[in-house]
Amino acid sequence: MLEICFDHVCQVYEGREVLHQVTASFHSGHVTAVAGANGSGKSTLLRIAARLVLPSAGRIETLRDGMPVCGADYRAMLAVATPEMELYTRLTVRENLAFLLSVRGAVHEEERLASLLTRVGLSSDVLPRMAGQLSTGMRQRIRLAAVLGLDAQIWLLDEPGLALDDRGRALLMAEAHAAAQRGRLILWATNDREEREAADACIDLSSDVPCCL
Repeated sequence: MLEICFDHVCQVYEGREVLHQVTASFHSGHVTAVAGANGSGKSTLLRIAARLVLPSAGRIETLRDGMPVCGADYRAMLAVATPEMELYTRLTVRENLAFLLSVRGAVHEEERLASLLTRVGLSSDVLPRMAGQLSTGMRQRIRLAAVLGLDAQIWLLDEPGLALDDRGRALLMAEAHAAAQRGRLILWATNDREEREAADACIDLSSDVPCCL
């Protein structure tokens, strides 16, 4: 079993406390929503979980069957999708996906790429198109296709339903829950009520003492 543990984690940026005393444990086999108002620290919590930033105070660790996991071993377990994760606009969808998968050693043959696009509701006809020509919603689906292609043990998704239509959100939720059933640990930051309610658990960072419910 995988577990990410936050112990009284605080984060301060330029004198402003973004996260305050967050104590929570997130477990494999569950989809956990990270909710809260804008500026409440949702993205910051995911960055700390990804070890992209260190907390100003408190402790975070990841355990696999009770044993700590860190460094390269931990990074190999991650799949991250955020609005800041830009595609290369002058490369095709095929080239973007192949690059994102190949750097992690994942299969990226043509048939595999077409299959991933189908899972996120896109046709393989999109593969030769330049990423810069795609709509915002289509680019978000490409990001999700990359996450699905990695099928990492930990998914950290920041606003995963951003710019998706109702069908796209339904696909996202179905894939996330299917991954949880395969034992993946999934955190998604969201302001969307439906995404929050679709999760197995939720931590609301707007509360005075955030904890996982």
